Amino acid sequence: MRSLPHQAILGLAAILSGLVGGCSGNGSSLPSLPELTGSVTEAPVVGSPTEVYERIARGALSCWFGAAGPLKAGYVYHADADPPGKGGKAEISLHERNRLSDNPKGMRAYRITIAAEKDVTTLTFENIKMLEPMALSLETDARRWSTGEIGCTPAQSGGWSENAPSPPAPENEGKRKRAPKSN
Repeated sequence: MRSLPHQAILGLAAILSGLVGGCSGNGSSLPSLPELTGSVTEAPVVGSPTEVYERIARGALSCWFGAAGPLKAGYVYHADADPPGKGGKAEISLHERNRLSDNPKGMRAYRITIAAEKDVTTLTFENIKMLEPMALSLETDARRWSTGEIGCTPAQSGGWSENAPSPPAPENEGKRKRAPKSN
């Protein structure tokens, strides 16, 4: 085994004594660390607001409003998006379906806002009138799509229900007078 030269030992001793001295309460202390928030397992949003909007819109239209989508019968999809040159901010709104009007877009039930903040794309979710389990599934899917994942959440995984409740129908909707029976 090689021994350390005498000067190296003295230098190491000086460094160690300085470190120990810093902990002896001489008034100097380490700076406090910032408090961390969020989930360790939460994946970061990937891409510009326009790219994230495209992925979330594609997922929503194919999974939530597709042929067998749980929201197709009771809700209407609506989106507004700025061009990339203007920042690409986008808003996706889900509205209750209004069957009594020429415009089927009724009251807003859910909103997703996609924006850039300090060169980072952020998502904001607002549940206005959705049932909480459905709103949680919407947010989970949108967050997953924002990270670059694709595909629909299977109903069996506890996410969407094939029999998802749709909003209550307005009074008198679907009620028609029956024609009298003729003999």
